[in-house]
Amino acid sequence: MYALDIERILAILVDSLGKVDQEENPLPGSEVIDVFLLRVTLDTDKVHEHEAEMIELLREWPDTSWGQYVPPLGKEINYLVAGGVLGDQRSAFLLFAFGKLLDWWNILDPSTVLKLEKDDPLAQALAGQGMIAVMGYRPQVAA
Repeated sequence: MYALDIERILAILVDSLGKVDQEENPLPGSEVIDVFLLRVTLDTDKVHEHEAEMIELLREWPDTSWGQYVPPLGKEINYLVAGGVLGDQRSAFLLFAFGKLLDWWNILDPSTVLKLEKDDPLAQALAGQGMIAVMGYRPQVAA
């Protein structure tokens, strides 16, 4: 078993969610991060407020979960694997967006890797099979 505090990570991710207006435009202080299958709206102040704590929590990222190998942060981790670690795929997308807002990693998906349009059936199929990932974990805050 590993010591990753999933409950606290999820609480931070939920607390960091931003708000949108009726037309789905971010309200002041919020930013939308596109994670290919999901657009995540984050409260930028909350994300920055939680940054150092999240870095500390992620130090315990496991090398195995659900009986399977989990790549270390910095290596390519897709939303299926991250969802397995965190408990669900939605949480993986929230974590990916949180880190993207802080420029911790690059998001890899069919549009960034293969230059496919989002509405391309092949892009949708590839994304559904796990081709949405993060790579290059590089937090900037010294914890």
